[in-house]
Amino acid sequence: MGLALPPANRFRPTAKLAVLDTRTKIIPEEDARRRFEGQPAQWVAGHFDPLLAEHVRRLKECSSPDRNLIVEITNPARPLLAQRARAELVAALGMVDYVVLKNGQAASEDADITERFVQHVLRRHSPEGTG
Repeated sequence: MGLALPPANRFRPTAKLAVLDTRTKIIPEEDARRRFEGQPAQWVAGHFDPLLAEHVRRLKECSSPDRNLIVEITNPARPLLAQRARAELVAALGMVDYVVLKNGQAASEDADITERFVQHVLRRHSPEGTG
């Protein structure tokens, strides 16, 4: 018995949905510092390379309705993804208010998350690894 598919136009919405371009949340560091001077804000720095579920959980823990969450995207020594791509992924998270790009390499608050992920992948894909 085959699966019957609806006609192609049956589920087309009649009204266009508004799309929020979260890339507008990516602003220069100077603008962020000036905008939030004297205001409650939580600044979090990290590589987010790659962005993992544990990163999202930590950012959620840092978020609060009474302050802005600003995330600095720093550069690891050998990034998997371009910095701008990582910034766009983080900016798409609802709990993040703004994202700034930090030039150069910097110590990262998320280095332990990434290291655990890399070690897990290496163990999982080694000839003797079982996960």
